[in-house]
Amino acid sequence: MNKEELEFYRFENDRQKVLVNLYYTNNWLHHRYNDVLKAYNLTAQQFNVIKILNEVYPKSITVSSIKEQMLDRSSDVTRLIDRLLEKNLLVRRPDTKNRRKINIRLNIIGHSLVVKMEKDIRNFESLVENLSDKEIKQLNLLLNKIRKH
Repeated sequence: MNKEELEFYRFENDRQKVLVNLYYTNNWLHHRYNDVLKAYNLTAQQFNVIKILNEVYPKSITVSSIKEQMLDRSSDVTRLIDRLLEKNLLVRRPDTKNRRKINIRLNIIGHSLVVKMEKDIRNFESLVENLSDKEIKQLNLLLNKIRKH
């Protein structure tokens, strides 16, 4: 938050201020991330699925494996996969060894989309380029420490 944004708030202490600042920054990043993804007709959760699948491309993984790796674990992965199938970005097949499991993989269109998006995603990541490597490491340590509480 910059000075102008802080004028509207009266914080009791710096701990309260940091929590509001984290919340505000999360929303700020979320909106910018969504703007990038909107150009590709994707939601953040859909892109998360695609990124997970791109890590193993051209192999496939199970729906449960995707769910375990999701950033937002409350996401309805089945619904997300259905939407990505409608967009012709994935292939869904029953597992040959266990018919109860479903394997999902990116098709060539989905993989090409990820490649096409790389520049815009790197531009989004540049939002933190004003931080030094040391500051980035420190920030990651502090954020991890908060979540361990």
